[in-house]
Amino acid sequence: MVEFEYNMAAVGIPLLFLLMLVEYLALKLKGKNLHTYSDSVTSASMGACLLISEALLKVYTFGVFIWIWDNFRLFDFSSASLVTWVVFFFGTDLCYYWFHRIAHERNILWGAHEGHHQGEEFNYVTAIRQSAFQYGFSWVFYLPLALFGCPPEVFLGQFVILKGYQFWIHTQGIDRIPFIEGILSTPSSHRVHHAKNPIYIDRNYGGTLVIWDRMFGSWQPELATEACHYGTTNPTHSLSPIKLNLRHWGTMFSDAVHTKKWSDKIGLWFKPTGWRPADCVEPHNHLQKEGTADREKYDPKSTTTQKVYAGVSTLLTFVAAVMFIFLSPQLDGFIKGAGALILLGGVVAATGLLENKPQYFLLELVRLPAMVWFIATLWFFPVTTTIVNTIVINKPAAQALNYASDVSRWPEWHPQSETIAPPRTGSLLTGDAFTETVSTPAGQNDLVWKVEQAEHGSLWQASADNLTNGSQILLTYRTQNTGPSETTFERTLDYTLRNFALVAANALHFKKVMEEKSEQSLERLKCAIEQN
Repeated sequence: MVEFEYNMAAVGIPLLFLLMLVEYLALKLKGKNLHTYSDSVTSASMGACLLISEALLKVYTFGVFIWIWDNFRLFDFSSASLVTWVVFFFGTDLCYYWFHRIAHERNILWGAHEGHHQGEEFNYVTAIRQSAFQYGFSWVFYLPLALFGCPPEVFLGQFVILKGYQFWIHTQGIDRIPFIEGILSTPSSHRVHHAKNPIYIDRNYGGTLVIWDRMFGSWQPELATEACHYGTTNPTHSLSPIKLNLRHWGTMFSDAVHTKKWSDKIGLWFKPTGWRPADCVEPHNHLQKEGTADREKYDPKSTTTQKVYAGVSTLLTFVAAVMFIFLSPQLDGFIKGAGALILLGGVVAATGLLENKPQYFLLELVRLPAMVWFIATLWFFPVTTTIVNTIVINKPAAQALNYASDVSRWPEWHPQSETIAPPRTGSLLTGDAFTETVSTPAGQNDLVWKVEQAEHGSLWQASADNLTNGSQILLTYRTQNTGPSETTFERTLDYTLRNFALVAANALHFKKVMEEKSEQSLERLKCAIEQN
């Protein structure tokens, strides 16, 4: 199974929130009121549920993609080739088209996608309103790319492009765009896709390109004479992300229990969306999919206190969810499970309060202390990064190791090392201690070192506490004679960060800097040893 250090999808989420704010302010300046508070909080809550799902599922599903690519790919494509990126741009977009279309056309998949269409507003907040279960199904549709040889890193890149592109088209603030309408997916074409008007229903499935819609007969341009109105054809009358995520599947499960025919109990899941057994359909609950006229939006009344609390709680839940998804590959099963329940409780309480159900404040009395524990656990969760460099030195192993373990010589070949105290020369032995001042990309740091192991000619290891930022370091030198005067020298640096801000900064920037500087310092070490 493939292993990741972090789920980098979390990195873009703060940017999305910034874009949501920009869109809201821009529409306000134009005098347009296209946001409803309860709808926005519910959309954000649904987005948080998706983050929880991704944190639990994404590593494993992508592992299947890599396994198929490793073992069954039919062709070899280089990720360094522009042809590869072009071919699989179209391939990824085509796979998305068919997932998206089938998700609208079959009962079982509509249950995993309906949540995205339940919002009765259409704006950038709607873009993050996703079903928590969609990713549990959609990944299967991309596996043919692995079979045809799409390198995993190319697929990840194309998937990020696909999902990022789809964000900006969820807006009413941009009119039709000349020249690209009917070729690329645009806000205009995607408004049609989200509309419940009979003429617009189930059209324009394309992700980045709508050429697939034109090829496969699902294209419909936005009409100046037919304004789009949004939501699902059957009203939800709920803000609860639990109910909204399970609504369609709940109906199907109830039908499977109550219908008398066994063929219908199983077959209804794979029938066209909206199909129900004849002995389960009643006039008031028919799931028609032919489109519907506009109707009054569901916007329950709640107090200002409940609204403010729900908004702040949802924002805090999203912050915790971002940390959660980012660190998810590092977390154990208990933290993942407990975190998922705590975050889920937050969005349930927030939307419940917006439906004027003050009893959810009682849930918060239990959840808030757990939320504090969870955020603190994520913030102080220790993450270890390992950097290994190997080089061949034209000197005997003992001589090479003796020079490297003489800490008074470190500033000669490691530019970040500024001062060593107390001043002492020669290779240090087990139990010896010293301090070091180093310059880092984040400023000057003070380290306290202790030699853990010293084996003549083969191993030297020391640990350090960073008094400046609380991190811990384990430095290991291993040497092996590979010739009369030739040594393979291996330097391993393990550093453990215990602060989420440092962990995130390290993942996004400083790790790469550290790798480059570590490689450069080892080259200088080789020169210093060979010249002495």
